[in-house]
Amino acid sequence: MARLQGRAKADKIELLYCDESGFSCVPNVQRAWAPLGVTHLADASASRKRVNVIGALNYATGKLHFELFEHSVKRQHVVPFLDKLAQSSCQDKLTIVVVDNASIHHFIAPSMRDKWLYDHQFVLLYLPPYSPELNLIEILWKQAKYHWRSFTSWKKDKLVNEVSTLFKGVGNDFHISYA
Repeated sequence: MARLQGRAKADKIELLYCDESGFSCVPNVQRAWAPLGVTHLADASASRKRVNVIGALNYATGKLHFELFEHSVKRQHVVPFLDKLAQSSCQDKLTIVVVDNASIHHFIAPSMRDKWLYDHQFVLLYLPPYSPELNLIEILWKQAKYHWRSFTSWKKDKLVNEVSTLFKGVGNDFHISYA
C-alpha cells in the first residue's frame, strides 16, 4: 500500500479508497455514566432515521466522491457508483480503487470489470479479510461521525441535507490527516 500511496502522491496513478457507512439521527454513544446503583438508559423513543453513504476518497487530492441513500446500500447501488467513478477517472493513468471484502463489492460481472479495465484503466483492489484499518476512508467515516457532527441540528427531516453538507465540506471545511 505504501508504494501505491507514493505513486499516487507522485501523480503516477489515481488511488481511491471506497466504502459505505451509515449516519443516524441518534448519536453513537461511546461512553455514558449514571449515578452509582442506577442503570443508564437510552431514550428508545428517539427517531431512528438513517442515511447511508457510499464514498470514494482520492488519496492524493483528498477529494471525496459520494452518494447518499435513504435506504440500505446494496450491490445494485455500488456498481453504478463505481461505473461513474470509472467514467470520470483520469483516462491516461491507472486508477486503483481499494475496497474491503463486503459481499456487495464482490460478484460484479466480469464483463463490467473488464470494461472498466480496458476502457478506463480502472481496477478494484480487494483488501485482505478483516483489515478495515487498511481502508483510509474508514478514518474519514470516524471523523465525520464522532468529531465533525453537530448533533443539536440533526433532526429527522434535515438529516439528508446535514450529511450532504458535511461531506461536501470535506477538503474545504473539514480536513483530515492520515499521518
